[in-house]
Amino acid sequence: MEQPVPPTEAAPIPPSVTPSIAAYPLELLGLLAPPARRRPVTLTPSIAISEEYNDNVNLDHQNRVWDFITNFSPAVTLFINQPTYEINAGYSFTAAVYAREPDRNTAFETQNLLASGLYRLTSELTFTVSDWFVLGNYTNLVSAQGISTGRQKSWSNTFVPGATWQMTRLDSLAISGSYSVLRYEGQGAGIDSDTYGARGVLSHAFTPRFSGNIGYEFTYLDDKSGQPNSTTHTPRFGGSYQLTRTLIASINGGPAITQIGRDTFVTPVGAASLGQTLPFGSASIQYTRAVGVAGGLGGTNNTQIASATLIVSNWLQGLLVALSPSYTFSDQIGTSQPGQGDVKAFSLGLSALYQLAPFVNLFGGYSFFHQHGSSVPDADQNRVRFGLQFGYPINFD
Repeated sequence: MEQPVPPTEAAPIPPSVTPSIAAYPLELLGLLAPPARRRPVTLTPSIAISEEYNDNVNLDHQNRVWDFITNFSPAVTLFINQPTYEINAGYSFTAAVYAREPDRNTAFETQNLLASGLYRLTSELTFTVSDWFVLGNYTNLVSAQGISTGRQKSWSNTFVPGATWQMTRLDSLAISGSYSVLRYEGQGAGIDSDTYGARGVLSHAFTPRFSGNIGYEFTYLDDKSGQPNSTTHTPRFGGSYQLTRTLIASINGGPAITQIGRDTFVTPVGAASLGQTLPFGSASIQYTRAVGVAGGLGGTNNTQIASATLIVSNWLQGLLVALSPSYTFSDQIGTSQPGQGDVKAFSLGLSALYQLAPFVNLFGGYSFFHQHGSSVPDADQNRVRFGLQFGYPINFD
């Protein structure tokens, strides 16, 4: 008789903690490479030179300005793969030179930090942590929800610690916290906010393929616009099923009980995903519906995000390709928050990295963004970028 296997539920992570492919920095695309390519410890400093065409620098359909932008991007990545701990991290910044509007030139056009790690204290207890920092002028890339309030210098940071405890062969407990900050500088429509979260999931393996779970999530939104802050309590239940050896599906959901001022609202939330391991990489589709801030619009919104991701990493040696479309719909909860509702945004990101020589990479990317809403400026933007990256990996065995 086939025996159940231990569930492999990881510590739950809020939606969109890591950037979409459209927002992923090209200089750090190597972080998506499979672990099999990495040495025990590898530190890689690099410098990239690239050219970009942007057909809507202002992210405003009524005030379109196109430009060619030359980018200089120092970066560093760190991979540590040891039996008890792992660290994957990368930092980059970009100095930009605008061809048509030199007044926009800046030494720090963007900054990106991506980091994740885990520590196996025992065979049953694993601690995890992740952090994503991004600074830039395109608010749709700074906001994890992919919503734009126009061109404005802004930054965000999301920090997520967690732990997973394999209590028995069939039962596990995963807990995590999160802190997300959004800040908008200078003149512009962006609204600052802080979001605090805590969540836990108890899982049980009923069969070798099916694992069920129950959980609870708490979210506190501190809105800096003067709107009332909100608290949301969400009991969740769901499960995951391994359809084949390489295909797994998961779904969970429940009621979100949100209190804004003296008003209480109950709305459905949930998440579903389907992930396929492929001979040449991986593919997945995801859907999430959650209560949270609507990016730089502030306020407490119901936000739905449907996305798909394709990563090609094993087709041709030295080639990494990532493709991801994403659709976001956000509408306000209640009627006491004017100006936060009915935003629809679509983004498409295509990125590629190819190793021309041991220390030289050719990279390129295309991103498309379109947004329409009653409370935001309509925007559509096409960006095409390509360049060369020179890096020297330093290995420590």
